[in-house]
Amino acid sequence: MARSLDVTRGGLGLTFALLLLLLCQLVRAEIIDAEETDRFCYPETMKNTRRSCECSNVSASPWGMRALHIDCSYKEYRVRDLSLLLPLYVDTLDLSWNALDAVPIFTSDSLHQLNLRHNNVSQLLAGNFKQLTSLRELYLGWNSIVRVEVNSFEGLPHLQVLDLAHNNLHTLPAQLLAPLLVLGTLDLSWNRRFNESGGGDLYTALGLNWKLATLRLDACSLGELQLPVNAPLKELSLRRNQLKRIPSQLPATLLRLDISDNLLEELVPRDTVNLTQVRQLYIEDMPLLQSVAAHALNSDVLETLSFQNSRQLRSLDAEAFGPIARSTTKKALRSLSFRGTLLRSFNSTLAPLFTQLAELDLNGLPLQCDCELVWLKQLPMQTNGRCYKPSRIRGMLVTAARSDAFSCDTWPRWAYGLVVLTLIALSAAGIYLIVMGLRPHRGVTMRRKVGASSPYARVTIEPNRQENPH
Repeated sequence: MARSLDVTRGGLGLTFALLLLLLCQLVRAEIIDAEETDRFCYPETMKNTRRSCECSNVSASPWGMRALHIDCSYKEYRVRDLSLLLPLYVDTLDLSWNALDAVPIFTSDSLHQLNLRHNNVSQLLAGNFKQLTSLRELYLGWNSIVRVEVNSFEGLPHLQVLDLAHNNLHTLPAQLLAPLLVLGTLDLSWNRRFNESGGGDLYTALGLNWKLATLRLDACSLGELQLPVNAPLKELSLRRNQLKRIPSQLPATLLRLDISDNLLEELVPRDTVNLTQVRQLYIEDMPLLQSVAAHALNSDVLETLSFQNSRQLRSLDAEAFGPIARSTTKKALRSLSFRGTLLRSFNSTLAPLFTQLAELDLNGLPLQCDCELVWLKQLPMQTNGRCYKPSRIRGMLVTAARSDAFSCDTWPRWAYGLVVLTLIALSAAGIYLIVMGLRPHRGVTMRRKVGASSPYARVTIEPNRQENPH
């Protein structure tokens, strides 16, 4: 029994020693980490100056573990000013708005987010990020990147967000993004000559994985685009390109599509026939769009639709959303905006659809407030629509104008014009007859006597005689 007690005491002593050793190691690690943090955030050459970084400790999910956020934005740093060995618990590093002309090759197994926006980086080289094995978000927008080597993104198996917007990319190497196995968001917007990368399937060309959910290709000078129909893409943005039609080959799983600021002149059913799952559709700032044809928006799942600032839009077919009056299926549409368009009126057959909306924006429309539009006044929401005609209620909110002001003329407009012209002609004829009636007859000759017996003699002749008695 004594021997067992000795063994137990020995085990406890060994355990205590191991715990003490572990505690010492942790303290030592904390001291080393504190030194590394100070070395990176407050280097000797920049201590007590505005060029030192701002470092803060936070609790990171999911278990409240320690995480270090480092903000070095707006410091005018170059690569030589930075320590490439990052502190132990660093989670995010913000180096935006500096003077970096190359990508610093950092080393860290804990960094999750790296922001290099608004610098002077012109190229990405192979292995630039391979020592950041835990990186999940990489922001490289607003640089001057022209050249990207094929292995630039190797060693990033956990990267989920990649931002390459606002650069000078013309072409990208084949299979460039193949190493990014879980990439969920890709932004290539505002690379104005990206169309030079050629046609074909973008997924196949770049090696995009099938977990990609969001793709942004704004202002890339695209005249056409092909994406796999069976790709599980959820969100696609194609603003400010040169598309004359909505691409026919798009993923069937799309939930949000932004096709704003393109060159469509008319929205027709073949543009939207394949958008069977789209919940949010944005067709804003269209410089040439003039009309929406019948059945072009015949969707039972569409929830948000905006034509905002499409300043040439003048015509909306009464059945643009399908035959609403005869339909037994209730539309899902809840938000609709025609703000800043030139639509003057809406057919009363749209009343059931507009009534179910939670939001309807008619701000800036030159509305013709007549008997055909009086139903709009009865809608259970504020539309901010104002009457442009008739002039007696111009500028008034549709909801504020009296119902009896929404009147229609019983005669057509051309009839009023004809009446006015007839009155003008009759007035001219009457004036002519009056003038002709007051003129003297041709047989009447008026004679005026001039001399001593003239009634004007006292005024003209006699005074002269007084002045000249001789």
